[in-house]
Amino acid sequence: MSNDFTTDYDLATHVSNYCICDGIIHLQQGDIGTDDGVDKLWLSCGALQREMRLDADQLQNPYFPSPVEKSLLKRMAYWTSPTYGFVMIPDPDEQIPKGMFQQFDKLCVLKLSACKFSFTSPPFLCCHNLRFLWLDHCQEGDSTAEVMEEDARQFLQRLWVLDVRYSNGAFLSQEMMNFMTHLKELNVIGEEDTFDTDLLQGQQLCNIRKLRFTKSHVYEVTTRVSGMNKLELFEFSENTSVRWLYVESCNSLESVIIYGSTELLEIALTGCIKVKNLFLSGSFPELVAIAIAGAVVEILDLRAVTAPKLESLFLPDCEKLCAIRWPSPADGKRNIYLSKLMIDTKQKEGTAIDTNSPPSVSYYWNMFKKKINFDYHISVRDARILQSLKPVKDNFSSKAAHVEISTISSPTGSFTDVASTKDGRMRSSCGQRVQVKLKQPKDTAMYTDVVVTLKDTSTQQQQEAANEGDSSGAPGIMRTCPPPPEVLSEGCYIHIEDPSSRTKSQTASITLPGFICDCAKILHVHDCLHIASILSVPIASATWNKLQWCRVEQCPNLECVFSQLGGPEGNNNDTDMFKKLTTTWVSHLLKARYIWKWSSTSPIVPQVDTCENLTLLHIDCCPRLIQVTSWPPPMGTKELDRLEFLEILWCCDLSVAFHFYDTSNMLEWYLLKLIKHVHLHELPKLRNICNIGVTVMMPELKTIKIKGCWSLRRLPVVRKNVVECDCEKEWWDRLEWESVKHARHYKPIHPRHYKKTMLRGSILR
Repeated sequence: MSNDFTTDYDLATHVSNYCICDGIIHLQQGDIGTDDGVDKLWLSCGALQREMRLDADQLQNPYFPSPVEKSLLKRMAYWTSPTYGFVMIPDPDEQIPKGMFQQFDKLCVLKLSACKFSFTSPPFLCCHNLRFLWLDHCQEGDSTAEVMEEDARQFLQRLWVLDVRYSNGAFLSQEMMNFMTHLKELNVIGEEDTFDTDLLQGQQLCNIRKLRFTKSHVYEVTTRVSGMNKLELFEFSENTSVRWLYVESCNSLESVIIYGSTELLEIALTGCIKVKNLFLSGSFPELVAIAIAGAVVEILDLRAVTAPKLESLFLPDCEKLCAIRWPSPADGKRNIYLSKLMIDTKQKEGTAIDTNSPPSVSYYWNMFKKKINFDYHISVRDARILQSLKPVKDNFSSKAAHVEISTISSPTGSFTDVASTKDGRMRSSCGQRVQVKLKQPKDTAMYTDVVVTLKDTSTQQQQEAANEGDSSGAPGIMRTCPPPPEVLSEGCYIHIEDPSSRTKSQTASITLPGFICDCAKILHVHDCLHIASILSVPIASATWNKLQWCRVEQCPNLECVFSQLGGPEGNNNDTDMFKKLTTTWVSHLLKARYIWKWSSTSPIVPQVDTCENLTLLHIDCCPRLIQVTSWPPPMGTKELDRLEFLEILWCCDLSVAFHFYDTSNMLEWYLLKLIKHVHLHELPKLRNICNIGVTVMMPELKTIKIKGCWSLRRLPVVRKNVVECDCEKEWWDRLEWESVKHARHYKPIHPRHYKKTMLRGSILR
């Protein structure tokens, strides 16, 4: 650098540019004159600047003028260069004299301040080594000289850096910019209509790497930056005329800086698959929507953003996103309620976005609506990101939300119509499509004995169903899982698939924020091969008091569905747990010991009215299950008060279904007053449905089907009905009855092909 004490060279922006353009860092011999060589040099200098992290303020000369002196300097016409120093313009009209630069043939970096010259025939065309041109407060001057188009073309093609600040826009005309085919960096600061944004699309600036617009008006209210495949940094700050800002398909773009703009309505960033640094700050009084698609941003930081009208946030295909930091609503920085929220971290990087239509908010909203009919759609790989939604938790109580946790990629449009599929695939009555991929667990080697047994018994079930004319379509199961309820105006649908790509020996836990749990109407957990615990949150954080439909299946390492719900914080004594739950369907949990389990040492226990509206409880293929529930002692009569259908199949370790961990001072009977149908199949250790006393009362029982329950000795007590009991004859003959009247309420029905002689135990016996 020269000994120039008066010029601001904006080192924070241009320090690496000076190193390249002024020849401090040279091209290698083999790279001279090639585009690839220049690209390599630019990449190297950019990496060097990031590593050095220069403090531009500390590098400024101590003799740099004061603010007052700077204001005076702005009115002086001069040109300067780090190599040749500071030169005043002698013309009183600030016009650059003819031939002033003839002797500076080696000039590489040039800054002109407050000068006048012809923009169509500039006096520095003779500087054949000029790579860096900075125009500061320059205006169009008088000139009678004519310039050949070829001379202008050659000069402009040699430029690598162009910085235009508060100057006449003629130098940024489309005609001039079309010649700048090798331009690497463009910095525009000004208050006039200076730039035609059509140049930012396609191949006009195909080599541009850094693009900055600050305090600049443009011709169009819509600014679109697209197809600039070498662009690495884009800055858009304090532009008052632009209302829609779209950045599309810039494959090398890594950093985006957007500072407050008074008229901006929408920000859309699509198809820029390398964007990892997104800096949003300042005031956006009219901003209503932000859409970021396919970026690799890890943290979306909105804390420095003031956007009181922001109502829509779309983040599809943001695979690396792990947190969102929200601005505070207390000081009016953001809208308290978002009407539309879409977060998807499951998509593959670079998922193609259809850009035939403008990527406006309506475009993303239409794409969003094609997937599923929810106001909030959250599909993530890691449940921890859900914790960052706490600042907008109030929205979940008034919106219909879809929350999905899965490592399985779900490309756009992969939501299948599950109404026509089998094996537990579902479609809710409101018509929204739900992605459900049920498949057999692969990580079951440690349960080989159980898997073989289930395979054999499944074949036996199919044969029995065929012989007995079972029309249910599911061997051994009396009925299929009912569809989930509607989620239209409010509520939350939670869908959990395999949440991690851990090794077979590793397990994990999923912890959902309490506000999401309390808004959930539907919970579907399936094919989670590695999780050992689901939703292990304190009782003070979640009550699940809106959950209506729960389905958990194909999770071989899951030990308990709802476990250890209890904690020292908070007080939920006035809230009933699971008070709206109507359907619970559990299947193929090879390691589960409980479905519900409350700790007996917890200082806070759930209310006795837990699951008071549960009407259907189905459990199958849980070979390690020992108890369905482990609850505190019942002090009322509403637990399982409306249960109508109970079905438990292939749970060989089950000893008692409903277990209370303190049975002191209890009645000698247990009442299930509305239950109508019971199906118990292959439960060899089952001794009783409940551990309270020895008698279970089911006054409304209509049918009971029992097979393979050889330890069960008593049937429930009924009131007036004559109950059909489908069972083995040998088991029927060994039953114990309360009284003759008790026995008269049952009518045995034995299998059509029942064998009177049955082997029990080994052949040697």
